[in-house]
Amino acid sequence: MRVSYPFTAVVGQEKVKKAVLCGLASRSINAVLIRGPAGTAKTTLARALDGLVPGERVINLPLNATEDQIVGGLDFEAALRSGERRALPGILQRADGNILYIDGINLLPERMVHLILDAGRRQVNVIEREGVSCEHGCRFLLLGTMDPDEGELSSHLMDRFDICVSMTASDNVDERMEILRRGLRYEKEPAAFLNEFLASEEDLSSSVKKARERVAYIIIPPGHLDAIAKLCHDLGVQGHRGDIALARTASALAALDGRDQIVLEDLQAAVPLCLEHRRNDPAPEQTGEGRDDQEDKGQPPQQRPPQQDQKDMGDQAPSSDIESPLPPPPRDTTPKDQVFSVGRSFVVIDYIGEDKRAKARTSAHGRRDRVITSDRSGRYTRFQMPQGRVRDLAFDASIRAAAPYQRSRHRNGLAVVLDPPDLREKVRERKRGTRVLFLVDASGSMGAHQRMVAVKGAILALLQDAYQKRDEVGMIAFRKNDAELMLPLTRSVHLAGKKLEQMPTGGRTPLALGLSKAFELLTKDRSRGVRDRPVMVILTDGRANVPMSDGDPFQEALTMAHKMANTGVRFVVVDTGTSLPRLDRALRLCRALEGTYFRLEELDAGYLASSVRAIMSR
Repeated sequence: MRVSYPFTAVVGQEKVKKAVLCGLASRSINAVLIRGPAGTAKTTLARALDGLVPGERVINLPLNATEDQIVGGLDFEAALRSGERRALPGILQRADGNILYIDGINLLPERMVHLILDAGRRQVNVIEREGVSCEHGCRFLLLGTMDPDEGELSSHLMDRFDICVSMTASDNVDERMEILRRGLRYEKEPAAFLNEFLASEEDLSSSVKKARERVAYIIIPPGHLDAIAKLCHDLGVQGHRGDIALARTASALAALDGRDQIVLEDLQAAVPLCLEHRRNDPAPEQTGEGRDDQEDKGQPPQQRPPQQDQKDMGDQAPSSDIESPLPPPPRDTTPKDQVFSVGRSFVVIDYIGEDKRAKARTSAHGRRDRVITSDRSGRYTRFQMPQGRVRDLAFDASIRAAAPYQRSRHRNGLAVVLDPPDLREKVRERKRGTRVLFLVDASGSMGAHQRMVAVKGAILALLQDAYQKRDEVGMIAFRKNDAELMLPLTRSVHLAGKKLEQMPTGGRTPLALGLSKAFELLTKDRSRGVRDRPVMVILTDGRANVPMSDGDPFQEALTMAHKMANTGVRFVVVDTGTSLPRLDRALRLCRALEGTYFRLEELDAGYLASSVRAIMSR
């Protein structure tokens, strides 16, 4: 008898229910992702699928599962007792013909998620490890849930989910009351509550089984294929997974409704399920300064209304109703907001290569990709002789080392006898992620000599590299009286390009506030055990004229820098100042951070990207 909360008893959430039912109805839909904050019944909905279709169970994959536990490996007990070499089934074999559920899939190492998605797509799991080579059927629906506040999946991984939907708490009072009433009744009288929804559960189960028989024969009219292709193109969907997922989901919706071909309503219902997490078209919202910039596009700054100039200048513009004792500054020296284009990467200059430190950094490039772990996380790649107590025994290597001496040892009924000299220890490696956060001075001084063009080009060049290495890159711009998160930590090159193009320049310089917010963003996940190498790249001339309190703005920035030093974050300071004589404020800031210092005029966009990569690789 089913004991999980009934699927049909879940109040509201029709879009999410529809998405999950599509995954159950169509064998060609391999993965469904549900996003939403804690407490919105994601887990309840997922577990409600247990037994909804007779014979299909929800198989839970814990976040601390090792690769051997997921994929399968050598059955060492059988090997030691009888000398037989056979495979020990993993979670993927148990998931065959069932629903594989991962709660908090965004917290699972990305390599593991890729491995599971690959097995589900191929419907075959291949075990090749520790002398065992075999394969087994592996057909399952992957159902993942995640809380975006705990971290996002990369855009590459998101694209591999056929369907992605968001789940939110109900804002309807009557619905909330019904959720409360049903929840309390289920806790108090579970048997009676389950019996109340027994008929609706059976009807839904029958509907899913009929849809499975029908979905393979659903007809997609040629005109609908054209509409799918054009829609995905217009929404900027990269690749073709979105097109295929949209067609499969529309077919599943038609099958669930008992029809033999899809109609326009099926496509309309499938679009938010399949394309919302894949779309790359420009964001429609434009508020505040962004909207004003669009309205004034193509209009020279001096032709804008006076009110607009004062709004853009912030604290630098004198109020119109207060008489100033000083004459206003010349109009051509008053900084205004500007939006610079993204510069191109240039040819790398080689004179910095003569610096011995630069050569040492460059030679280490690439070492950040993999790191040997001191715990049991990561992939078992080789073995070594133990240094002291054995913490992670390499059974296969130990058995091979002991094999030549078995005839001379007293076995006492054992198939294999291991002595201390035979013991070998596993060496595990894992990829170490890198989060690169650009802290950009977007004040008015950055507009001089088109410096922001080169800065934007450097950021985009590094982001291209981060996409290939599956690193995360974000950007905070500080200007006027605030530090704004312009680009959340992401691997989306397309999104970064859009944000960089739209980033304005102008206003005053709150350097200390920018340092504070950037450091908070880079370190906020460390309490949850996130393993990465955070790097902060600060592009500034070191000038500061907006304090966080009542102190000197630059001294506040230095104090903040001293607190941030030696905290596990790497700092790279790029001096964007060009005025003479040099004040070396950026250099003083770099020394306080104990970071690495460059001057912007010595670097072009391409060399800045390669230099920062070298710093991260040390």
